[in-house]
Amino acid sequence: MVNLRVGNIATGSGLCQKYFLSVELGDMGMKKQKVPRRTIYFASGETMEEYSTDEDEEVQVSIAVKTSADPSKLNWGPYFWFHMWRVATSTISVCDYLGERMASLFGITSPKYQYAIDEYYRMKKEEDEEEEENSELVTILLGP
Repeated sequence: MVNLRVGNIATGSGLCQKYFLSVELGDMGMKKQKVPRRTIYFASGETMEEYSTDEDEEVQVSIAVKTSADPSKLNWGPYFWFHMWRVATSTISVCDYLGERMASLFGITSPKYQYAIDEYYRMKKEEDEEEEENSELVTILLGP
């Protein structure tokens, strides 16, 4: 926004000179600061800001308009399918949740032969410690 006022000065010779009374410069150089749509934090401590474009905003608005349909205003066919889909997805979610909890309760979330894997690593650790003790004993007996 720019406001400009011009005034006239009468000089003794009969000529008018124009001068500026005031000049107001609005927010010409000040742009609206963009706010990032999301900020991604990395494990290394770096961050990345993701800004949205006008196209993204239009797509989000159109998606919001499509998903905000009122099910009570649907015809019988779409109304039936809407509720059947809702019941089916809810049932699957409940079964998934209960299945996870029961598997955890019965202890079937660990590998079948985990005991054998643990035993292998225990025996390997004992052998390494025994070798280390033997090598220290040999260096003590034989000398440096």
